[in-house]
Amino acid sequence: MAGSVIGRAWRAFSRWRRSRPFWAGLFLLLSGLIILFPPFASLKLGSMAIAIQTIGGLSGALIGSLLVVCALTMWLRAQFRLAAGIAALILSLTALITTNLGGFLVGTLLGLLGAALALSWTPKTRKRKAAKAVPPAAAALVLLLGLTAHGLGDSPRALADPTPSSTSATSTTTAATATTTTTVAPTSTTLPSSSTSATATSTTTSAAETSTTTATPSPPALPAGTRVWTLESPSVAMSGLAYHGVVDTVVGGRTIKVLKFTATSVKIKNLVQTADRGGGHKIVTTAAAGSTSTLSGDTITMLTAEIKGTAAVTIIPGLPPLRLPIDYTATSPPLITPPEVTFENVVVTNADQIGGTLTIPGAHIVAT
Repeated sequence: MAGSVIGRAWRAFSRWRRSRPFWAGLFLLLSGLIILFPPFASLKLGSMAIAIQTIGGLSGALIGSLLVVCALTMWLRAQFRLAAGIAALILSLTALITTNLGGFLVGTLLGLLGAALALSWTPKTRKRKAAKAVPPAAAALVLLLGLTAHGLGDSPRALADPTPSSTSATSTTTAATATTTTTVAPTSTTLPSSSTSATATSTTTSAAETSTTTATPSPPALPAGTRVWTLESPSVAMSGLAYHGVVDTVVGGRTIKVLKFTATSVKIKNLVQTADRGGGHKIVTTAAAGSTSTLSGDTITMLTAEIKGTAAVTIIPGLPPLRLPIDYTATSPPLITPPEVTFENVVVTNADQIGGTLTIPGAHIVAT
């Protein structure tokens, strides 16, 4: 009986330990105690008392107490680990010159180790079984979805006057033996973003299409809000960014927690958007190599399930930006959101997007 109670308690402790930077907190706690103890310690050798009485006593008490607070933050508020880790790093280095060599070097070394563990720790994410969503963002993508929803057997028709120097973006849809070819002018494709159904009509400029069908069409696209979709890019620069907390949204018939952001401008380099339409069908939208896609408007609202990559923030103009690894989810939201930030090597999982106009230079669409 006692063994089963101890076993359950140990398993509960193990689950608790794995859900936060436990070892970072332990090293910071030891560092704080070691820095805090020497200025107030006294030793007795026979009748002789030895005590360290230096100006480092006040600094040791302050820095040691703050390191203990950082350690408790790691255990009790893991979402603030980045801020606490940076503070612990600065305190450990400061202790080296203000408190008896940082607890005779031991306290500083333990503090640096704990801060490094805190900055490198990320929560274990569960694998999402929900399929990815259809992005309602690109005009060429909406054109393709419109063809799918209304049947691929329609006779060819010109949507706009093609230019002689038009280039081709080819998409192939496989359902039995169905093939669709879309020719798009070299100008970028522009679409007002909306959270409405992915088959909503839109207006494109300088585009012409040719549709050839030899078999039954592929299944119609699922409506917006049914699935999430991913955006991959080496650099996403956001202006006027604001974080509005965690909200509920419906995806795949169930309610999930997502992060709500708004922005006034988004610049995306080498855009790649991927959507799973279900039934093994996917749509991949790729911008021209080296191009920058833009999303602009009065207010762009994004409901985001996850942002993973590196955040680059310019603190002092003229100096290199501060880069920090990030993995924002509803369970690990951002602590601070600068209005101007660039996400590098980022993967964004979005559930919905409202407002704004997306421009994709040389959009290339492949549907399978």
